[in-house]
Amino acid sequence: DVLDVGQGLAVLVRTAEHALLYDTGPLYSAEANAGQRVVVPFLRAVGVRQIDTLVVSHRDKDHSGGLGAVQAHGSIGRTLSSLPELNGELCASGQSWEWDGIRFAVLHPVADDYAAQPKKRKKPNNLSCVVRVDSGHASLLLAGDIEAPDERALLARSANTLRSDVLVVPHHGGRGSSTAEFTAAVAPQHAVFSVGYRNSFGHPRPDVLERYAASRLWRTDRDGALRIVLG
Repeated sequence: DVLDVGQGLAVLVRTAEHALLYDTGPLYSAEANAGQRVVVPFLRAVGVRQIDTLVVSHRDKDHSGGLGAVQAHGSIGRTLSSLPELNGELCASGQSWEWDGIRFAVLHPVADDYAAQPKKRKKPNNLSCVVRVDSGHASLLLAGDIEAPDERALLARSANTLRSDVLVVPHHGGRGSSTAEFTAAVAPQHAVFSVGYRNSFGHPRPDVLERYAASRLWRTDRDGALRIVLG
């Protein structure tokens, strides 16, 4: 379920017996965030009382703004993130697990990305946790806010494993992401843009939409929340 959180991202992935939450949506104001307004009410509505794995892709408030409300909702079995200060584990390429026959794999960043000297340290977008979900029959790629350099790094490391039926498009369809080489390697049948209605960034950018011309396009600002079933 790609939730309609406005300009931000929150995705709930459910298998037969487990649940993963990828990002917690944006901080709307000092008094309101997507965790309390959208994510937690949705978890309650679908009966998710425990999040087996919480992934906070990166620090930006449109992805992590609802974190406190989600943490207060109930039990969280495991936390993966690119935030060294957050309790849990740092996400890193090579991490993988299987739930109910569904395979999850972290593709980005690599462990060395966290060890860079301060002046060379990557900005939050470039450390986004990228997770691929594979049912054996269909697949989903959650790409956070990675940008062109990270897409090139992924292609160099994992070009043969990027192809996915569904792509939650990186960086909401921003100009600095979705290079032609990356979109060709993923070749999604469905491209999902999590964007806010009339957002000030102009996401998704027209030139980015053109690169997904071969895919069916979905937008939370137009289509609302989206439920995707991997056959």
